[in-house]
Amino acid sequence: MLEVRGRVLVYTIVSCPHCLAAKKTLKDLGVPFIDVPVERFPAVRSWLQEKTGKTSVPQIFFNETYVGGNDNLQKIVKDEEEWGKLIADIQTNEAKEDALIIPHPSEATDRNDAEMKFVCESDPAALTVEELRASGILRDHRNSFFSSTKNVCSGQEFITWLMKEKNINEEEAMKTGLELLEKKYIRSMQDVNHTTFLNDPKVFYSLNDSSESTALNAGPTQNYVLDNAAQLSETLRKLLLQLTTNHISEDSKVINYKELKDSEGFKEYVKLSQELQRVPVEKLDQDGRKAFFINVYNALVIHSTVENGPPSNWLSRIKFFDKTSYIIGGHSYSLNDIENGVLRANKRGPVQLFPPFGKSDPRRVICLIQVDPRIHFALNCGARSCPPIKTFSAENINEELQVATQAYLETDEALWVDEEHSIVHLSSLLRWYSSDFGDNTEDVLMWVFRNVAVPKKKEALGKVINSKKYKVTYISYDWSTNASE
Repeated sequence: MLEVRGRVLVYTIVSCPHCLAAKKTLKDLGVPFIDVPVERFPAVRSWLQEKTGKTSVPQIFFNETYVGGNDNLQKIVKDEEEWGKLIADIQTNEAKEDALIIPHPSEATDRNDAEMKFVCESDPAALTVEELRASGILRDHRNSFFSSTKNVCSGQEFITWLMKEKNINEEEAMKTGLELLEKKYIRSMQDVNHTTFLNDPKVFYSLNDSSESTALNAGPTQNYVLDNAAQLSETLRKLLLQLTTNHISEDSKVINYKELKDSEGFKEYVKLSQELQRVPVEKLDQDGRKAFFINVYNALVIHSTVENGPPSNWLSRIKFFDKTSYIIGGHSYSLNDIENGVLRANKRGPVQLFPPFGKSDPRRVICLIQVDPRIHFALNCGARSCPPIKTFSAENINEELQVATQAYLETDEALWVDEEHSIVHLSSLLRWYSSDFGDNTEDVLMWVFRNVAVPKKKEALGKVINSKKYKVTYISYDWSTNASE
């Protein structure tokens, strides 16, 4: 961390990806800063708008030098001379006490002034999308006799329009098309994922419009894109952790959904979940992807239960897993898609006839390479017999999954051994997903033996397995809701 005499101020709002990106850049460069959440301080909101003429955040100052937003910061960081001047200023000079406002925590308020609402700085590409929407070149495209897609144009139509609209050459127009594609504003209608935008009359692109989607995070996003999916995942994880901590029982098994629904934190979560629509999950590595989708699955279950209530019978439960969905990275993912498609490396689920993603499904590229059986002790579908709700981080996912697995196997809901009669009682999870644990019953038992941590249970299980004369039964799953009365 740099030793400085001056100070860096970053004026932010909660859950703003550009704010997160700016703060991460400063942290990575070892620059200490003061984070001022403007929505909590009315005086700061008025002053900041007057000082900068803007109602977007972040707004960044190095002593009295106004840097601007995140885009400005990223550009200055790449300019060695300009960046050097900023660093030299805060290392050499003390900040003037009355130049910038640093509010005292006692001044914080939860009041929200509509006329002074700050928003995250917008993505310039979003303006191009709005111009495209009003261009007149978008139309309905018939996919088959039974279905069609709205707001579609060919790659050639887009390039021709953009060159005329922006007075740019074909190369620049192609770069813009690729940017919209990478940022999930548009998607290819073809069966394959293109890594380049094609100036082709037979290749079609559609707007990623969620207005008619039934996904719980459908709706307009805030016209900014977080390039780092891990950052959004971590923000959602922390918010979910805060929510569950405030509204869950001590054993992490029962949730007060009514209180949760009325909380400000849940409203903030719902708002932030919409940003999943364009998050680039394909850029996450295997560990990051695993943590991301476990957290999203658990959050989606909570979100659905808060909004729609828990499923009450087997038919509504099937619908719950198959229809409850989020839009993630431009594509819709149901609970089944997340669990069996992504996390189980596209394997058929217990009540499914086929794997979730077909050969031409673009979501196949997001699937994990192989199944980690421990995910079954991290996913919580809202039933009483589910493992406790936890959140997971990309950096420590393997250690955290191991702890979750050992903790679940400690309980009699997951494993208990009748040594006298050589009977092993296992959670039904190990029957429904037995292929993830091994090729046969003995493989499953050996997997459990390797992962159970309680000495007495481990010893008893080992004796039963070694006897070669054992019986395995599966503990009935309690599907009643984990909602508090």
